[in-house]
Amino acid sequence: MTHANYPPALLRREDAAEYLAISPRKLDDLQARGLVIPVDFDGMKRFRRQDLDDMAQRLPDWGV
Repeated sequence: MTHANYPPALLRREDAAEYLAISPRKLDDLQARGLVIPVDFDGMKRFRRQDLDDMAQRLPDWGV
């Protein structure tokens, strides 16, 4: 899953969840399980788009 036309390389929690077509709570669960790790960007949590793409490729059934 790669959305090259999705502009930001660093996504807020809500945007990362939307990008993956999951709820923010599901993203929190994936983060708690260590499947995706946010980075600190000026004191704020952000998710790297490339990390989200990599996770989706490694775990094809991650959203289930």
